[in-house]
Amino acid sequence: MYWLDWREMEKQNDWGVRDKDDATAALWNDSADRWEQRSAGETDFARRQVEALSISPSDHVIDVCCGTGPLTVFLCQRAARVTAFDFNEKMLEYGREKAAKDHLENLDYIQGNFNMIRPGIDFEPADIAVTRHSPAQGNILKFSRFAKKYCYSLSLIYPAATDFPLPGRKGGFWCRSAKDTSESGERPDGRKFGLNISFNLLYEAGADPEIFYIEDRQKIEGKSMEELAAKYFPAAQTPEILEYVKRHASSDGNMLFIERVQKMAVLGWDPGLIDPSLIP
Repeated sequence: MYWLDWREMEKQNDWGVRDKDDATAALWNDSADRWEQRSAGETDFARRQVEALSISPSDHVIDVCCGTGPLTVFLCQRAARVTAFDFNEKMLEYGREKAAKDHLENLDYIQGNFNMIRPGIDFEPADIAVTRHSPAQGNILKFSRFAKKYCYSLSLIYPAATDFPLPGRKGGFWCRSAKDTSESGERPDGRKFGLNISFNLLYEAGADPEIFYIEDRQKIEGKSMEELAAKYFPAAQTPEILEYVKRHASSDGNMLFIERVQKMAVLGWDPGLIDPSLIP
């Protein structure tokens, strides 16, 4: 009989194979502007993601690896207190600017490396922990230590049949390691090593995880294919993404347009159900 070791499989997912040192984490500072540009075009989608989470007005929420804070402001509107946690100062600075603009007074910050920081020792765990597109998805049991009541992990899900270049995880810049910042390479397949790994790892550790989905449809317009590609996926501009846009774009005679459909999977669980001896 063969047994699956989900923790070993997790080490092979997109986040698991990356180096865990500060130098690799610092690479995200260079892409902060691009991620903020992408977030600015998905504000309504981010709001609906937060609205789908079970958060009470008395909760303390920690936004783990919060990036430029696309979820943070909306979390502040629902919780008594929010802690924004990230390694990169430029990412956190975007969050501070948004907080100041909205006059938020229930937000504080922790700066540190997810892979090194120790919940319960370096800081007090929150009631609820939320993470999206982050290193926490490379060690889901450690992420469980960030909260006492409930955890949420959010991941974009791409249909198996799509020809969009990201699902195959091949090519394009990818900061696997500060020791190797080459412009091309192969990365783990998101469908093979994604949400299902986290679900099964949590299930075998004693939690009873739930999964639900939030869909977003948006019409993207541009005067040129290059402009359309930049709006469609501003986080990365590659020849493959431009070719995808060229294949799927339409024209009404004046403008080019393409529909962007995104589906966010939300994985939720009670960390108190997990066997403590299994949490790193």
